[in-house]
Amino acid sequence: MSVSQFKNGKPGLRESEASKLFSLAVEAHRHGSLEEAVRGYVRALALDPKAADIYNNLGVALRAQGKGEAAVACYKRSLALRPGDASTNSNMGNALCELGRLLEAEESLLKALESSPGLPGLHYNLGLVLRNKGQLEDSLACFDHALKINPNFVDCRWDRALGLLRKGDYGRGFNEYEWRMKLLENPKRRFSQPLWDGGALDGRTILLHQEQGYGDMIQFSRYAALVKERGGPDCTVLLECEPALVRLFSGVQGVDEAVIFGSGLPAFDVYAPLLSLPRILAPDLNFIPNTTPYLQTPELHNMHLPMPLDSGLKVGFAWAGKPSHNNDAKRSVDFKRFLDLMDAPEISFFSLQKGAAAEALAGKGCEALCTDVGPRCQDFADTACALEQLDLVVTVDTALAHLAGALGIPVWILLPYIADWRWLEGRDDSPWYPTARLFRQDRPGDWDGVFDAVAQALRKKLEETKNTGREGPAK
Repeated sequence: MSVSQFKNGKPGLRESEASKLFSLAVEAHRHGSLEEAVRGYVRALALDPKAADIYNNLGVALRAQGKGEAAVACYKRSLALRPGDASTNSNMGNALCELGRLLEAEESLLKALESSPGLPGLHYNLGLVLRNKGQLEDSLACFDHALKINPNFVDCRWDRALGLLRKGDYGRGFNEYEWRMKLLENPKRRFSQPLWDGGALDGRTILLHQEQGYGDMIQFSRYAALVKERGGPDCTVLLECEPALVRLFSGVQGVDEAVIFGSGLPAFDVYAPLLSLPRILAPDLNFIPNTTPYLQTPELHNMHLPMPLDSGLKVGFAWAGKPSHNNDAKRSVDFKRFLDLMDAPEISFFSLQKGAAAEALAGKGCEALCTDVGPRCQDFADTACALEQLDLVVTVDTALAHLAGALGIPVWILLPYIADWRWLEGRDDSPWYPTARLFRQDRPGDWDGVFDAVAQALRKKLEETKNTGREGPAK
């Protein structure tokens, strides 16, 4: 921390008190007490307004509170007091990246690397910025550089895996994807039984255990059929899943029993994480088991959608995912964008939105323009039964997209500029779901272009339906 001289004739007294306050704030910061830390940093700066370290730490705390613009201002002031500091430039680059100010973020990280080229974290952070700019190969080169310095850099290994998968390099990508088990937020499950290596099962029972979100589980449940095929008719395949998926997964090809996550597990001989199955069985973009449907809906159900007398084209939609998803701010949209599509009386719209975002339906006063199905869908089996009564599903990147694709229902998936790895790059189709059509942003945040393309495609599909007297093609 820099030391200032004051005109009161007692140099160092205020700086000494500021240092004590700074130390207390750092301690609060380390224990996650962000508000207390911010107050402490502010009080310390009142006594020592030229302390670069305090401004830097204040920026870190403010960024953690979601106050990115204020954090950047603190970093700039810190750098004005101590130009060229690698740590502060790195922090500012990360904050600017979160704010979408990618060119400035890149510039800050390059400045940090000029003074500290041997720090793997700087190469990694620059790789994240380049990834968000759409420079995938440059991003991977930065990750590779970081891993040459520190091969056990877990976060970098993870993001490198996602980059390899995004470019379609499934051989290396799914191998690197195993590093997810070392992430702090994704601890490896421990069982006394051995991990399955893909060898003969000889009639044994295998547990495919729960991983990640609903969409991941739906997407990768297709591999249960390959496990069953390899294991033979005497093999038993258990698929562990969240309660909301149990009824649906009871109809997955190859699954003998769907087991509720968190409940007592039946006896089993070997296990495999569900999302490790591509690596074990077929880590190749050209050999994805994509015959659909690979899910079956319950034969007996009470999910019957109210259809107008002249329902025309029946379209279901959803505009938001879980707010807790790390990319939700970029993948979810305002409900109003879908409301703008509802000007064609020949189309019957059905909202499949769940969660707090569904409140926008009534809030916009559009009950007469679409039917709200969400409250009736108590689990994914209910939702699947609703989807089978529709001609088309239009949705942002949520579990609904995977469910529609797994059922073989035409689905249009609306994607941000940097989409999730499974949608690859530069394609409007998906090797995972033959009935999917992808609508991508041409530049970060450009939902206007996406919805213009959707509106045009919807008009075309409606015309095809009128001309043929039946549902138009998926694309």
